[in-house]
Amino acid sequence: MIHAVSKCLSVFAVALIAACGAAAEEKAAMPAYSVVSEDGPAQIRAYAPMIVAEVTVEAASVADAASEGFRPLANYIFGGNAPRQKIAMTSPVTAAPKGQKIAMTAPVTAAESAAAGGYVVRFIMPAEWTMDTLPAPANPDVRLVPMPGRTLAAYRYTGSDSEKKRDKAEAALRAFVEAGGYTVTGAPEWAGYDAPFVPFFLRRYEIMLAVEPANKE
Repeated sequence: MIHAVSKCLSVFAVALIAACGAAAEEKAAMPAYSVVSEDGPAQIRAYAPMIVAEVTVEAASVADAASEGFRPLANYIFGGNAPRQKIAMTSPVTAAPKGQKIAMTAPVTAAESAAAGGYVVRFIMPAEWTMDTLPAPANPDVRLVPMPGRTLAAYRYTGSDSEKKRDKAEAALRAFVEAGGYTVTGAPEWAGYDAPFVPFFLRRYEIMLAVEPANKE
């Protein structure tokens, strides 16, 4: 009897966690894009122009960079700005190589600078905001940057995040890009779509690459 009750509670707990994860995903707005082509977990996407809040961090890995960069950016959208105004959370968070212009869309992202080992970590601002209406960050390390519309290739993976998974996803994405007749024009971005409290087995990540048609005139 105790075993049966315990089993039922375990099933309920998993369902509750999944529901919380789904709810968190629904609350996080995604930047607008259209899918140009796809093959399983890989897609070519056309993103609309957007505004990002970004911070540059020095870190030993992309995971450390995303964690370190998340804090000042989260503080900004939760009221760490001139009028202490809250801004809706978007997804994903991204990280990209320092010194390169990389288009961001729906996650927090991070990318590594080969020269300096630095990362630029970004939050995408909700579409209703403009450079004129966004509140000024209280932290001078946080910058508001308009990003042009870009074409990005993305490869989705789920569960735990690791260097091995990132490398495997990037290799598969590059093969998909080449097979589709595109050329890579920027360094890889890492994108994370879920809040820290979401269980690892429900989390979604992507590796992204800026691309353009190989036969572009």
